[in-house]
Amino acid sequence: MKQPISPAFHLKLGVKKAMSTEYIWETFDGLWKALHRQGRRVEELESRVVELESRLAERAASLEERRTAAQPATAAAAEFPVERAA
Repeated sequence: MKQPISPAFHLKLGVKKAMSTEYIWETFDGLWKALHRQGRRVEELESRVVELESRLAERAASLEERRTAAQPATAAAAEFPVERAA
């Protein structure tokens, strides 16, 4: 046989249920804000990576230009015999 549940129990259960719903929404709100904040950080980091990669490519191109500019001078020096250079 089932026992009747007292109104005090329902009242207590209702308050507890309302508190748990509030806690869930606060948790959800906190998670949503953290996710949004992390999303912005990811976007900032991605833009920084793109900037750094472009700077690296510029440096590599500059270094390659210096190497090609220096190679003809060393190639011309290599054509001279050692006896004549001394």
